[in-house]
Amino acid sequence: MRWRVLLIAALFSLNLRCGAQWIAGAYIGEAHTLNSGLTIRQPALATDISFHDISYRGESFQTPLYYGVRGGYFFHPKWAVEAEFTHLKVFANVDRTAVVVGTLNGTPIDAREPVNAIVQRFSISHGVNLLLANAVFRHELWRSNNVRNARAYVSLRLGAGATIPHAESTVQQRTDEHYQVGSPALQFAGTIELRIRKRWYWMGEYKFTRTREQVDVSSGIAKSLLQTHHVVTGPSFHF
Repeated sequence: MRWRVLLIAALFSLNLRCGAQWIAGAYIGEAHTLNSGLTIRQPALATDISFHDISYRGESFQTPLYYGVRGGYFFHPKWAVEAEFTHLKVFANVDRTAVVVGTLNGTPIDAREPVNAIVQRFSISHGVNLLLANAVFRHELWRSNNVRNARAYVSLRLGAGATIPHAESTVQQRTDEHYQVGSPALQFAGTIELRIRKRWYWMGEYKFTRTREQVDVSSGIAKSLLQTHHVVTGPSFHF
């Protein structure tokens, strides 16, 4: 029994020396989703159309707020695994015109039309809800003597996971909105953290996320590639 206690103590001591550490953080910021196509398929209505170059707005600082939270474990001074949730929002600008091609209610169409003549609303305002697992690489920029945590870090994150979107749509005057299982998502991020007090840090981050989202609409589905630039900031705590 004694040797087991000594072994556990030795492993714990080695973990501390190797820089094992838990971290947690939260952030708000601004997100910009790039223009993309929007496909609507409603087999029961004989509709299969694609809009070209739909623009999106993020409304990051309007209710419900854009935000993110994450937590992770550094099993090595430079490497960590992490879970992250980001409440991304997108709103299609349906008051603009776009080229639409395909079949609408059984009739071929190839024209530039006001989007809201067909799609009165398409948004994911209660969140695309990215739920990701990240691999994190961290490098110290500045360390004081005899202090466990550095004064500044720079980190790179590569993540993948799922989405849980809440889409709201009105297509040909038919409305649908609910939570659903979404598509896979990827992200890349670069972060800088500055120590503000003891184990508290303030971070700034750029991230890029990508998901080819498919959501339900009345009598069918909608698809759009959501590629988004994020600039975020917030506190983090190093345990």
